Amino acid sequence: MCLMVFFILLMPELVPAATYEQDFNSYPNGTTDLGDGTMIVGSSASVQNGRLQLTRDRGISGFASFSIPALEGSSLGFRASFDIELNDSINFNPPADGFSFNYGNAPMGDRGAAEEGMRTRPAVTENLSFEVDTWMNGDPEQGVNISGLSNGLDVGQLAFTNGIILNDGQRVSGTIEVEWDPASGASFRTTGLQTNAEFSAIDTAEFTGDDSYTFIISAR
Repeated sequence: MCLMVFFILLMPELVPAATYEQDFNSYPNGTTDLGDGTMIVGSSASVQNGRLQLTRDRGISGFASFSIPALEGSSLGFRASFDIELNDSINFNPPADGFSFNYGNAPMGDRGAAEEGMRTRPAVTENLSFEVDTWMNGDPEQGVNISGLSNGLDVGQLAFTNGIILNDGQRVSGTIEVEWDPASGASFRTTGLQTNAEFSAIDTAEFTGDDSYTFIISAR
């Protein structure tokens, strides 16, 4: 699976809002340091053709991530949106494995656990994860979901839709939109996938935000 992204993040409760925006268009191919405080980590992770490539299909990419530093006011809520493209080779291997958008106390540069959010990551005790699991077609765990960690414990699936994300040899592209508010909960919407997320006002009462938390996209 090959994952590419374009990213916009803002804190809707702040006036003016703290924001991060990046379209990767001004960087040459192979760039791994954007010079804006973010971190790109992974053997296949770099800017390619005006997009951020985190993993490469038919390669042994392992885990990769894109980390955005803490933004003031995130504990009051945030909204993030980005474009994605997923590619899979024909008759090579079932699409694998997935990716997640994470907000929590993971350190900058943490590779994360991809479609498992930040589960099992050392020292990560607080995390809210919006997950897309592409492995394996027909598997009951495959699909889109919201999960997380609170006080070091897995909060389980707060919302889940089972289904195929992309088929063997398929390319899909679309959008990811995530929101979190300490009062109204989490929302997660996707477009362009075989199975899309459509979750609104999901209770995340066990999770508490903090202005020191980072934002990390993790993939494998």
